Amino acid sequence: MKFTLSWLNDHLNTDLSLKAITDKLTMLGFEVEKVQAPSKVFSTFFVAQVVEVMPDPTVDQLNICKVDIGKTVLQVTSHAKNTRIGMKSIFAPAGTYVPSYDFRLKQYKNYNEIHNGMLMSEGHLGMSNNHDNIIDLPKDAPIGIDYATYAGLDEVIIEISVTPNRGDCLSVRGIARDLAASGIGTLKPLDTSPMNGTFISPLRFEIDLPLKQTYVCPVVIGRYFRNVKNGPSPFWMQKRLRAVDISPISALVDITNYFMLDLGCPIHAYDAAKLHGNPSIRLAKNGEKCLGINDKEYTLETDMLVISDAKGIEGIAGIMGGKRTSVNDNTTCMFLEAAIFNAFSIASTGRKLGILSESRYRFERGLDYTSPWWGVEIVARMILKICGGEASDIVVNGKENLCQRKITLRYSRIAALCGVDVPNKKTDSILSALGFEVNSLGESISVIPPPWRSDVMGEAELVEEIVRVFGYDKIPPVSMEHINVINQPALTFEQNFRRIVKRSLVSRGMMEAVTFSFLPLKHAELFGGGKQALQIVNPISSDLAAMRPSILPNLITAATRNINSGHPDIAMFEVGPKYIGDQPEDQCQEAVGLRVGRTGRRDWRNFDRAVDVFDAKADVINLLEMIEISIINLHLSQETPSWYHPGRSGCFYLGSKIMAYFGDLHPYILKYFNLNGPAVAFEVLLDNLPIPKHNNPQRPLLENNTFQSIVRDFAFIVAEDLPADRITQAVGSADKAIINSVHIFDQYTGPNLPQGTKSIAVEVTMQPRYGNMKNEQIEAISAKIIASVKKNTNGILRD
Repeated sequence: MKFTLSWLNDHLNTDLSLKAITDKLTMLGFEVEKVQAPSKVFSTFFVAQVVEVMPDPTVDQLNICKVDIGKTVLQVTSHAKNTRIGMKSIFAPAGTYVPSYDFRLKQYKNYNEIHNGMLMSEGHLGMSNNHDNIIDLPKDAPIGIDYATYAGLDEVIIEISVTPNRGDCLSVRGIARDLAASGIGTLKPLDTSPMNGTFISPLRFEIDLPLKQTYVCPVVIGRYFRNVKNGPSPFWMQKRLRAVDISPISALVDITNYFMLDLGCPIHAYDAAKLHGNPSIRLAKNGEKCLGINDKEYTLETDMLVISDAKGIEGIAGIMGGKRTSVNDNTTCMFLEAAIFNAFSIASTGRKLGILSESRYRFERGLDYTSPWWGVEIVARMILKICGGEASDIVVNGKENLCQRKITLRYSRIAALCGVDVPNKKTDSILSALGFEVNSLGESISVIPPPWRSDVMGEAELVEEIVRVFGYDKIPPVSMEHINVINQPALTFEQNFRRIVKRSLVSRGMMEAVTFSFLPLKHAELFGGGKQALQIVNPISSDLAAMRPSILPNLITAATRNINSGHPDIAMFEVGPKYIGDQPEDQCQEAVGLRVGRTGRRDWRNFDRAVDVFDAKADVINLLEMIEISIINLHLSQETPSWYHPGRSGCFYLGSKIMAYFGDLHPYILKYFNLNGPAVAFEVLLDNLPIPKHNNPQRPLLENNTFQSIVRDFAFIVAEDLPADRITQAVGSADKAIINSVHIFDQYTGPNLPQGTKSIAVEVTMQPRYGNMKNEQIEAISAKIIASVKKNTNGILRD
């Protein structure tokens, strides 16, 4: 919220300094973001008129111009296409410092022609990003006046941050009211007395809403004005609007903008001659179009509140007026709208359409529900004073919503909630100054909030208001109670589990990455996502238009950037959420890793090689073992998602649940992401892992086994297409109490084997529990192993 010091003084009688005012604003809960006096920066910029434009004979698209700055005529050059004879713009002479560009203009000579300055664009002055066209000022702009004075920048401008619950302070009067309540001067009275009209309005607003939805527009008031003259607004008004970054347009439009900023009540002016019958407030039909005053067309949905006439939609209620019925310099009859619209309806429509207007900003934070009645009186006096003409009687549809809430406040609750003793009389005076109606009940008071404080709902909010104005600095400091023992661990079990997962991956030489939860829609579609429910309505960037169905595409994108920067060997991972739907349970945690290039730097002492599927498999196995999942109990499958290579990838199962995917990336993925070289990845589905759901998992006691383990090798002839893990599982299940580990160390295919078979050799470690094993026991377990492999894989022992 921006305002000038003189504007504030229109509502506040005070002789205190600027610093005292800004300090008090901070103590009241309004963060003072900026206090500036732009007159020092822009005092050397002047209003000038272009009196001559000639094409430069040597440079295309360059004009040589002569500008009148009041005292003399100077020659300059201009690249802007809108440069024309007679226009008025802002001129900076040689020697002027341009803050937005951080340079000082110099006089220069070109083909014996001296150029003495520069015509300025909005980009030069930091007003916008428009650097192509020079500023086009109104015809009545006085030549020779410095820009700071013309634009109202000769005053002190204060910019504050207003919290979302304080819609009442999105106006200069609201800020003055809070300052007066805190002792910074007194609030000036506001003339809201009725102004009698001289004729009956030929137009009135209709409310055409379903009975159950009349609450979205409880009241609308209209007033008709005829024989008005819509020229430029007064210079003082234009200065104040420019000071808060609003460009003056015309008297009728400027009055509505000024009134909204001054008193916090959005109103709208229609050209009555362009209306076809009574305007109606209704819900839009799906697919209807509205051309806004910003020349953009919006497609509407059925739950959006609009204003229309017999010819169609003329505005989006509470958010933006329509181009068709907007006022212009030829307007002589105007119809004024002052209404109350539901905050949730306005916020929903604004978000869906991507419109953030000053009007919407105030409606969705809550208005004074009495403002339409006194607003049309104040605005009418302003219009007749500036534009002349006559005003009609007001026409009302709906009724005033007298939602007076009575709240009982116990004086003792102030100290109980905030730790500060506020005298009872001081409590009463603070609330009264803020506009609350106060009635004493002995040890408590009955409080009725004013109509502009819809955010105050109970006792706690009243205490907050009292202490805020009384002064947070008056709350005495109190030492915290000393606690010797921390009863709860600092990390939850889920947080500690993710830490263990990250440590496992870091121990494998991988670097952690953190990427957005968003990604391009095409990337989401490549990895099984892109559903409508997961597309972002108003993304911060076109490259971040959908929620990620997997972390992997973001890692691939990051790897590509690193490779392009000269880092060809990548080993990175990320632990975080992916999104498979729009419900809370559809957010899943996963650990995803990516390896690209070779296993290490070239070195004469070590053998480096290209990464392969077994590197990704080893990463997964190491992670699962770190969280104490027995690999021997896992099943291996080649059923992997489409972004993995179908012949060089795998999937770990435990029972019916998928634990992890791993493998080479599919060639079409590598081609799409322009990723050269070998690339392997893995995805561990953390939500599927069999981990305890409490903070103190009970681990089995460590057994101090002193008996000698026995290692035996076995070679089995099995079908050529049999997965090797079927053999390890069959061996491990032969005697789970004794067999400690199974390790494959050889595979053979070729001569001396039946056609269509292969030989798999495994190393089996047997760990006795109650005594050293004898030959008979070893032979018995070996027989069990051979029988189990025969039964489960149809394999036979190789001679």
